[in-house]
Amino acid sequence: MGMELSILAPSLDWIRIRSALDQFAPKGSLRMADGQLTFPDEEPSPDWRELRVALPSGMVTLKRTKNGLDLITWGKISEELLGERNQLGQSLGEDSSPLPG
Repeated sequence: MGMELSILAPSLDWIRIRSALDQFAPKGSLRMADGQLTFPDEEPSPDWRELRVALPSGMVTLKRTKNGLDLITWGKISEELLGERNQLGQSLGEDSSPLPG
């Protein structure tokens, strides 16, 4: 069972995601795009549907929706990972306020 955070971000692109990942120490990185393994410095296709990114405390899935993104965490989730997921969501969200997911 996963925990989901939905954000409004209809004009989201990889440059904005990359910038949001760079704010973490160590920097967040891309691990998978649409079910395919990637190199950490690889850029996903512009029409990607789902990305898996590594943050300092664990993995987060970014799933495109009609109006933005769902940020999904799986398994036993630490407080640190929840905080990092929320920080990523605020960085990517258009109005910086997550929607209930």
